[in-house]
Amino acid sequence: MLESPWLYLALNAMTISVPLIRSFESRIAFYTRFKALFLSIAAVGVFFLAWDVWFTSMKVWGFNPKYLSGVYMFGLPLGEYLFFLTVPYACVFIYDVVNYFWPENPYFKAKSRNITVFLIAFSFAMAVAKFNQAYTFSTFLLLGTFLSYLHYYAKPAWLPNFYRAYLVGLLGFFLVNGILTGTGIEEQVVWYNEAEFSTVRIGTIPFEDIFYGMLLILMNVFLYELFIDKLKLKRTQK
Repeated sequence: MLESPWLYLALNAMTISVPLIRSFESRIAFYTRFKALFLSIAAVGVFFLAWDVWFTSMKVWGFNPKYLSGVYMFGLPLGEYLFFLTVPYACVFIYDVVNYFWPENPYFKAKSRNITVFLIAFSFAMAVAKFNQAYTFSTFLLLGTFLSYLHYYAKPAWLPNFYRAYLVGLLGFFLVNGILTGTGIEEQVVWYNEAEFSTVRIGTIPFEDIFYGMLLILMNVFLYELFIDKLKLKRTQK
């Protein structure tokens, strides 16, 4: 099964399957916020796909046809387009579910400011230190900039809940991204140019992927919460 041209599509299906099915459960009623969710996924997806097309054309990273369906658009395989749908969907679902079952979040509420300040400082330090490595530089510069906007200007009340949910979501991240980067398979689905990132890996996963994923989900949650307010949708609550 893993050594298949359908692998990337199968990983996308696996990622979204349980969240999609459970979205219609009456307690969480995730489906009632689909408009906010899909607006956020579409807006963030345009940005990340443009970044993806650019870096693929520069050969910062690329895709192994052995594990792809053969359907491409602007140099990206179908599985990559679906990635920016299924992963944000699953992660925002996790965010809502964790908020529902554990509405109190004292630890991250107490630590959120320190976490944010550390991430901002770390991100800008990495961007400066790795300014000649395209993936590392761009990921940390963008993450540091967006976190600075949230911390110093927007000041969202939901940020502690984001940190908690992202920590939970990392369990699925290590599984799916591990396979994409070569864990348990003969080759990699997604390869990285070692001249363009730090070459530090957690197993097979580039260290930068954790922060790239954080930026992806953080931007989705930001817009999701914004659209919930704009559209006057009911929030998750027990």
